[in-house]
Amino acid sequence: MTSLPDPGALPGGPPRPSGTAFAVADGIDRAVGLFCRLVVIGSGVALTTVMTANVLARYALSSGGFRFAQELPTLLFPFFIVAGITLAAQGGLHMAVEWLYDRFAARGKAMLFVFSHMCVIASFLVLAWQARVVAAIAGVEHSPILGLPNSIGYHVVSVGAVLVAVVTATATFRVARLGWEARPQTSAEELPL
Repeated sequence: MTSLPDPGALPGGPPRPSGTAFAVADGIDRAVGLFCRLVVIGSGVALTTVMTANVLARYALSSGGFRFAQELPTLLFPFFIVAGITLAAQGGLHMAVEWLYDRFAARGKAMLFVFSHMCVIASFLVLAWQARVVAAIAGVEHSPILGLPNSIGYHVVSVGAVLVAVVTATATFRVARLGWEARPQTSAEELPL
């Protein structure tokens, strides 16, 4: 199990200036990262447990399994996926187009990074808002067995979109202030958990 590199450590980059803004950005990244890791692990364990128990119950019980076990994965899966997407975005692995950066010098790369990530932030904030709008509509319906509103998944997407916007904003802040070398640089083989 690997973790994200310390946002304060810039391998091969310029020395890290101290300051309240960088401390706040680092604190936000640590808090979001810890929260998302807990959600991925918790929902992953719950999904595995429920699905395994249901498979065993199909053979052991005359009822053919647990009725709730058909709805619970649908409820838990958005938590698992959205937390993973947020961790990928925090590590710089979500929606990356690297070939375009190779066409610029360091200053141009930083400017392109900031511009593109401002677009990403705006897009995810719009997604968060729209997910809340859809959640209000879907909340009228409830799952037949557990009786939970169908809006839960949309609320999870909304919160996840805000979290992606936040971690993208902290990365954008670092690159805007420190340059291209301050961008998140996690390799796909080190996807954090």
